[in-house]
Amino acid sequence: MLYKSSKNKRCYFPPLLSNGDISFAPDAEGMLGYSLNDCKERGVQAFDGIVVRAARRSALCNSLHARLFPFGKFTFSEGSALESWSQNLEVEGGYFDSTCEYKSGAKIYSKGFIHPNMNVYALEKRFTEIDGSKQYSYDVTLVGYNPDISKYMQTLYTKFEDGVCKIGFKMYGMDVICGEINFFVDKEFSLTEIENGIRLVFEASNNETVSFYYYLEDDFNKTDYHAVLKGCKNRIDASGFEILLNECESHFKDFYGLGYVKTSDKTLNDIYKTSLYSIKSNTTKYSIAVGFNNGSWDGRYFAFDEYTSFIGLLGANRLALAKRVPDYRLKECLPVAIKRGSDCHRTEDTEDTALFHWQTGESDKYELASNGCWIDHVFHMPLIGIGAYNYYEYSHDISYLKECYPMIRACAKFFTRHMIYKDSDKYYIGKCTDLERLGASAENPFMTACGAIKLFRCLGEAARVLNTDLEFAEECDFLADKLFENLPSENGMYVPLLNCKQKSIAVFSGKFPFDVLSDSDNKMLRAWADFEENGEAYGNMYPRGKSVSPWYACWKAEGYARAKLADKAYESLTQSYSSAGVFGEMFEINEEDVCLRPWFSTAAGIFVSTINDMLLQSDGKTIRILPAFPRATDVSFKLAAKGGVTVEADVKNAKLVKVLIKKDGKDVTKDFHVEF
Repeated sequence: MLYKSSKNKRCYFPPLLSNGDISFAPDAEGMLGYSLNDCKERGVQAFDGIVVRAARRSALCNSLHARLFPFGKFTFSEGSALESWSQNLEVEGGYFDSTCEYKSGAKIYSKGFIHPNMNVYALEKRFTEIDGSKQYSYDVTLVGYNPDISKYMQTLYTKFEDGVCKIGFKMYGMDVICGEINFFVDKEFSLTEIENGIRLVFEASNNETVSFYYYLEDDFNKTDYHAVLKGCKNRIDASGFEILLNECESHFKDFYGLGYVKTSDKTLNDIYKTSLYSIKSNTTKYSIAVGFNNGSWDGRYFAFDEYTSFIGLLGANRLALAKRVPDYRLKECLPVAIKRGSDCHRTEDTEDTALFHWQTGESDKYELASNGCWIDHVFHMPLIGIGAYNYYEYSHDISYLKECYPMIRACAKFFTRHMIYKDSDKYYIGKCTDLERLGASAENPFMTACGAIKLFRCLGEAARVLNTDLEFAEECDFLADKLFENLPSENGMYVPLLNCKQKSIAVFSGKFPFDVLSDSDNKMLRAWADFEENGEAYGNMYPRGKSVSPWYACWKAEGYARAKLADKAYESLTQSYSSAGVFGEMFEINEEDVCLRPWFSTAAGIFVSTINDMLLQSDGKTIRILPAFPRATDVSFKLAAKGGVTVEADVKNAKLVKVLIKKDGKDVTKDFHVEF
């Protein structure tokens, strides 16, 4: 997807590069010569032009709150002003390329990527339309993006050794880490020390190609960073730019080869591809961050938000990447969550009860959210248990379900012990914070209640699959039915909570993410119609903006898709198109006067999930092709379905001309009932 500077589009933000360990967004020169304040001046609230690394956080203190440390920024000087440029992101190759034209008349072509398996950024520049030989320079510096973060960073040394420029550092945060940033170009260069870093100077002649390499490592988890850095240099020297680029392209080719969506709607196709890229880029080895940068809650993990990307990845047949979410919750978060939710003095009768934080870092040791009513959210916790069961539905990995069952149970136990109240024969959810706009102390809120219902039903299904814990499963089935009977409704339609004066996207949560209502539930359909007619003022998570945000538009579309209302699903989906960025990336909000958080994984995830459900739905026995997609269009796809299968289908001229269902590489089409 190509963007030209002459368009002057307000919402331009550089393309995101990431390998899940380091991340940044290089500008047209392949550099990081911008700041958060620069973006704000253009009306975009984004993030700084810095390298960030997963799990390297400041401490929880008065001036900082578990913020990601910066690991350098780099700038390039041609010697004259940049006059025009274009930049292209190849999402299926994992790299960007660009053309920059300077006042001097020089034209420089750049191509850059982060290697998928090493923390190496490689940038190739081809210099054209210059007379003779000319001098160029790179500045690499290590400095905080604000005075507070700088207090906890120390530059130990800058030096030149073995043909490489080196900046040693020490950072004092949740962990004290030491490490080194290395960089060089693949031709003779000189260097000078500058404030907070090193300037690397070289000459290039017309049509010459020069590659710049930046790489880093530290001693987090007792890594021998000197050995790792030496290994990176050896690989760079042995391979060179083209081989490393081929490895990057091959990695992304494999990722995109796992599944595809092709329709006659080019905008849909492009946003779908970029959204998959965005989810992948925001996924660390821990889980899926809202944004792997210092501007979107510093790469923290929200169980609610990560679920939208998780379920999107499952349907898109990226199960291995999706599995990081339940793995993270099970292995990194559950032990602490049980300590928070269970009896502090355990006896043989103590049952594990899990209370998960709202915002987490790379473990669940600390609540990373600032003070606010969101601390009292509980609607994220059902999704932790539901997601573990969803993974089983798509993978049929029964051994993993058995491993996850204690987590599903502990989530359900939290609700049975802490959240469910009884008044006469009515059961309801006690006071909590539902969606923030609804305020604190919401009693029996619709969305949270739907979450509890779905969690209880998933637990019952999981227990019966495993043939275990059947007594508690029966209790959960009973509570699910009772909560369903008492879902809040007024005037013949569901409401966010009783006596609520606002409209809320929450009325769609009975279908997404929780899917507990029937397709023909009249109270649901009336609530949706009411939101469409009166809810535009409530179209964002915050009281900002004037229209429906892209992820709320997709939230509606996902609800309509699961209710098999094709026209409404497609209409709502297209409402998100105008909010996409120049590379097809999703923002949290993107309007003329409010532009927040590019490369927002929550919106990307729900876009992918919506398309998946519009094209394919299943229950493990029946496969429904195009259950919520306009028939008057040609479509082909390869997606995953419940039952541990993949489905490939082609629809042409409103006819199903191909369907192939595979499990473990074998054709099992005859084992399923196919509806079209």
